[in-house]
Amino acid sequence: MDKIDLSRFSLEGRTAIITGGSGGIGRACASAFAKAGANVVIASLPPDSIPPVVQEIEALEVKSLGLAIDASNAEQVKSMVDQTVAKFGRVDVLVNVAGGSYSRNPYMPSFKRAPLLDLSPEDFMMAYAINAKSAFLCAKTVVPSMKVNGRGSIINIGSISGRGTKKERADMAAYGSAKAAVMNLTLHMAHQWGPEVRVNCIAPGIIDTPRPPGTQRQELSSEALKKIALGRAGKADEVASVALFLASDAASFVSGAIIDVNGGE
Repeated sequence: MDKIDLSRFSLEGRTAIITGGSGGIGRACASAFAKAGANVVIASLPPDSIPPVVQEIEALEVKSLGLAIDASNAEQVKSMVDQTVAKFGRVDVLVNVAGGSYSRNPYMPSFKRAPLLDLSPEDFMMAYAINAKSAFLCAKTVVPSMKVNGRGSIINIGSISGRGTKKERADMAAYGSAKAAVMNLTLHMAHQWGPEVRVNCIAPGIIDTPRPPGTQRQELSSEALKKIALGRAGKADEVASVALFLASDAASFVSGAIIDVNGGE
């Protein structure tokens, strides 16, 4: 029996853009991709969160570029791609991590979450801008470069909230529907941009990532964790491992997939 060719998991010589790459899942993806040999662009906010990640990446003997951008702003996204191509000559991978269920970053457009009857139209639409619009803009902008190169991999980060398979807190409705849009958008992207570009989505469950001091996360309570088959929250690098697979040639026949990383929730 032939052994699996582990070199297919390598990203040697490739360039990956990771939005939201300076914290949580994005930072874990940046580290995993760099260890696999990729040059990594950290596109994130706030600006002061970027240099430490760039240092981590370059310590792994690959190149990095840090860009402070709002991924929901078309002009800034275009600048991100232009600067990436200018420095590295290509874009091979895009991971759309930027997003969230509410605004906890003072450099990003502010929005609140609330039950539907109490939710303002502005806050509802901002949840879409931060999650769905940002994924659309970044993906659309990198695709021409990927098609010229003859290949590319886009990985969108959805959420178990977008699955609509469990009852959630009332104030998660805007976020859940925005992530559902990201997951459906993934399928359209895959169908329209193949065969050169593969597009897939990861739907994380409860992932224990850094939060600002004083943040209460009800989903990390012992009672909530009992509902997960593995009995614990996930870690950022457990999402990053799946992203690495999807970015690599090991996933060369995987496109239009939505992969749950939720511990059996």
